[in-house]
This record gives sequence, C-alpha cells and structure tokens, in this order.
Amino acid sequence: MNWNDIYVKNKKLDDIFFEKFKNDDKMFEKNCIELLVEIGEFVNESRCFKYWSNKSMIKEETLEELADCIMICLYFYNYLNIDKVKIKTYDFSSDILVCLNDIFKLSTLLIDNIDEEIVIKIFSYLIYIGSLVNLEEKEIYEACLKKIEKQEKRLEEGY
Repeated sequence: MNWNDIYVKNKKLDDIFFEKFKNDDKMFEKNCIELLVEIGEFVNESRCFKYWSNKSMIKEETLEELADCIMICLYFYNYLNIDKVKIKTYDFSSDILVCLNDIFKLSTLLIDNIDEEIVIKIFSYLIYIGSLVNLEEKEIYEACLKKIEKQEKRLEEGY
C-alpha cells in the first residue's frame, strides 16, 4: 500500500481546514481529543473487549472507524511536516487489549509532547491493530480512500 498517496490527499483536506479555521487556537487540542474519540469508536465497533456480548463485529463499520483514526493520525503527520508516511515494525504484543491500552496511552502523550516517533508509532499501531481484528491492510487503505471522498464531497456541499 502506498500510504503516501492517502497522506497527500488528506493533507489537501487538512490544508483547507487549516485555512478555514485558522483563527481557532485550540485546533491542535481538539484534534488530540478527536484521536482518542476515534480510537474509542473503532474499539467499540470492533467489539474486541465486549466479553458480555455475542454480537459480531460489523466489518464495514469497523473499517470506517479505523479509517477515521488513520485520517486524524495523518493530521499529526501534517502538523509536524513529516514528509512521508512511515510505518515501522515494533515488538507489539499479540494481545489486542495490551495494544489498545498502549495506543490510548501513546495518544494521550501528544497533547504535551507532539513527537514524530510517537505519531509514527500510533500510525503503525493502527495498521497492526487492524490486523488483530482481521482487517487486511488493503481493506483499511480502501476505507481511507472512501473517507477522503466523503470529506471532499462534504466540503463541496459546504459542510
């Protein structure tokens, strides 16, 4: 997957929002919260922690929520002027609950420490966690493309 294509498209959208909300001095803080919310929505849709429920994950909804997480993570790439998407191999746990707790911890660090390595690790974690809930990277990539198209349409409609 060429995640840089997604990044370039998302960057164009970000730039529109940066211009539109240039007087919002809390944009960064709001996006830090948005990342946590989107991760929470993804986790909720994946149902991976709901030991009390026998309902299955709805793949399309889970993919859409993961795409939201990735798009907001790419905001931080743009914020830091990282030139291209980097995915690194880390020694991530195979236990999804450990991974989810780790990604929440990492994401809360951004508000006080916007660091390139943290952003890269969050992005890498998102792809990895997707695989733990049986989402293929190609499916995640395609969900991101759909999300971009949806955002472009919303902007055209004056959203």
